[in-house]
Amino acid sequence: MYLNSGHSVTLKDVATRAGVSHQTVARVVNNAGKVAAETRVKVEKAIAELNYVPNRLAQQLAGKKILSIGFASIDISLHTISAIMAGIKDQAQQHGYSLAVSVMDGTDHQSCVRAVNELVEQRVDGIIINSLATHMSTEEFKQLNLSIPCVFLDADPNLNASQINHDQSQGAYLAAKHLLDLGHRDIAIINGPDQIRVCELRLHGWRQALTEANIEPTMVLNGAWDAQSGYDCASRLLSQGNSLSAILVGNDQMSLGVLRAISDRGLQVPHDISVVGFDNQDDCAFYHPPLTTITQDSGELGRQSVRLLLNQISEPSLDQHQKLANSIVVRGSTKALGEENGNKQLIESLMRQLNLALQR
Repeated sequence: MYLNSGHSVTLKDVATRAGVSHQTVARVVNNAGKVAAETRVKVEKAIAELNYVPNRLAQQLAGKKILSIGFASIDISLHTISAIMAGIKDQAQQHGYSLAVSVMDGTDHQSCVRAVNELVEQRVDGIIINSLATHMSTEEFKQLNLSIPCVFLDADPNLNASQINHDQSQGAYLAAKHLLDLGHRDIAIINGPDQIRVCELRLHGWRQALTEANIEPTMVLNGAWDAQSGYDCASRLLSQGNSLSAILVGNDQMSLGVLRAISDRGLQVPHDISVVGFDNQDDCAFYHPPLTTITQDSGELGRQSVRLLLNQISEPSLDQHQKLANSIVVRGSTKALGEENGNKQLIESLMRQLNLALQR
């Protein structure tokens, strides 16, 4: 890579190296206007060779319009949220927008407001909000930011604002129905944190399926999305001495802890207890055993949220609601109840027949 050590590389340096005008370079950098494919390649090559980085602050100070989208979110280290952010960034770049990210320092309403205000100060064109807001705090936020084009992720479905959601209740219903179809009746639930909208919707879906089968969950516990809390909740479940054949878990990371807790008790999944996760993160196919889970395309959620936000930017009065469906991926962590007993009875029958044959 060519490094220019004499001075900061400018737009004119790139233009000189590429043999084009600086206006052409600007159009390539800002993804604005038509540029011939061959010319674009020459400019992009010069940018790479000179290690040119556009000075966004200088452009703003000069009054130039910088297209940018803000993403205000809870912990972006969580697998699902990082996948959402990747989808947002990909779609934003395709439309010539840069991405600014502000991470909330808590799960309360004020943390959300601070993160959003940070993006507003950066003069972003619109904001995608992924918070753990309850109905009330989401309403408060909407009232506070009526002038800002916003799209909410997994917000209250009754909120009169542009939003996009995975159908959390439908996904949870699929998970519970899968266990019921396998003959399970003693089913416990390990959900995410209490008072979180996504968790409320998933609990509704799980309960709906169980209620239709005239079943109450053995126990409902709340974890904190991580493997440790999954382990702790499962350990508590297993220490109660309740009859238990299956566990519905609020996400795949907690499911990892659940699998470990079951193993530490000397039990096996799925022979003793079946487990169903939620999210279908990339590595859950490599759990031991591979995890049956609900799949949600988090990257697509991010991409679709950008499309909704761009519609909102171009037509501020337009509020759109979009819901993405889920599906179940069946792997090795679930099995039909009684399947093992049936095999045991077959073996015992064969052994009796063998003993009779030997006695003769």
